[in-house]
Amino acid sequence: MATSSAPTSKSSWVSFLSGGIAGVTAKSAVAPLERVKILYQIKSELYSLNSVYGSMLKIVENEGLKGLWRGNSATILRVFPYAAVQFLSYETIKNHLVNDKTSSFQLFLAGSTAGGIAVCVTYPLDLLRARLAIEIHKTPTKPHHLLKSTFTKDGLRGIYRGIQPTLIGILPYGGISFSTFEFLKRIAPLTAKNEKGELLGAYKLFSGGIAGGVAQTVAYPLDVVRRRVQTHGFGDAKAVVNLEHGTLRTISHILKEEGFLALYKGLSINYVKVIPTTSIAFFTYDYFSNLLNKL
Repeated sequence: MATSSAPTSKSSWVSFLSGGIAGVTAKSAVAPLERVKILYQIKSELYSLNSVYGSMLKIVENEGLKGLWRGNSATILRVFPYAAVQFLSYETIKNHLVNDKTSSFQLFLAGSTAGGIAVCVTYPLDLLRARLAIEIHKTPTKPHHLLKSTFTKDGLRGIYRGIQPTLIGILPYGGISFSTFEFLKRIAPLTAKNEKGELLGAYKLFSGGIAGGVAQTVAYPLDVVRRRVQTHGFGDAKAVVNLEHGTLRTISHILKEEGFLALYKGLSINYVKVIPTTSIAFFTYDYFSNLLNKL
């Protein structure tokens, strides 16, 4: 998730709280698309339609309207600390460790580091979100029960299964999204600013969408690997993955057995998600930042 143009004077707790609220609001709004994307990535037996709309209708038919938000409770539990830590980490790194605020490379490193920190802190919750999303029975498992059973069965290694491709993926994703957004802000035309010289909301949304789209395209194959490793042997997943293989060997296996396009299953849904997600996140972050700064 790209960062907002938050001024450096914002206190840490404002950045943390505003980032968390923004992340939860944005992710909840696009949760149905996220669930369909995961079902495509893992090659679900039940929901194998090619149409996003058709898949959503089938989910509602089988599970009711609430089925579109299956796993969203785990998303909220994960996204609030993830977005909060990511926003706070990026702002802190940028303000204290980045010497040249116009250096795309330094901002890339700051974004990558912030994403890596957020992933390590919240990864078990991401694992829960993926597994809850592929459940097909009508009575969903409670997140804390699933976390407990996973830890009891597989230990710490089990609740961090798939973190390798996640960390490898977040480095280019976080770096590209943050640095691209900052770059687009720097080259903003005069028509994208108001009379005070501040960027217009529409331009922020445009920049965030471009940054997210570019970053997702580069890092998406690693997201496919991550989801398959996370959900292997669980629920409705039928995609075959060898847990002993590293990330690169898994990618090589998918290429050999399923072809290049298999590495981008669900990417079209991700593109559809980018604009509303970043739009909601930016406006929510700015709104709560301004509100909390007045307290």
